[in-house]
Amino acid sequence: MTLRAVFPILALLALTTLSACGFRPLYATAGDDYNTAANMAQVKVAVINDRVGQLTRNALIETLTPRGQSATPLYDLKVTLSESTSEQGFTKENEATIADYLINAKYELVRRADTKVLRKGSVRARTSYNIVDSEFATIEAEDAARGDAARNLAQQLANQVAIGLRSQ
Repeated sequence: MTLRAVFPILALLALTTLSACGFRPLYATAGDDYNTAANMAQVKVAVINDRVGQLTRNALIETLTPRGQSATPLYDLKVTLSESTSEQGFTKENEATIADYLINAKYELVRRADTKVLRKGSVRARTSYNIVDSEFATIEAEDAARGDAARNLAQQLANQVAIGLRSQ
């Protein structure tokens, strides 16, 4: 048997195995009445401190509620952030050429009706930027890295919210 003949059989076997174990796509709506997007729109994101918190919150709101926030949300999402930068890649003169930027977030998704914690945990986002001779260029690179990390973090948080809402 050639590889071409075996591949469709393996794909069919994999799909059958996934459906047998209860696998269900997170954003799927066929087959049940649950609508992930509609429930995510019922989440109110609390204010997050600092500039990176503001960037993360804005990206998170855009992801959770693209059609606008609910006037009467059913859930609260609280996020606390910490950020750090570490220099990497040194020259012979011991000057850093690359920096790693890291954001750690602790989150808690709470149902307002009974203050039950639906999901809590932590996620992190890391990105790097170049340190160059121009101070202005380095600051701009760091700002771009901060924005990228905030968007990445917001997507991870949105996924955690979806999982928490789906599992209740």
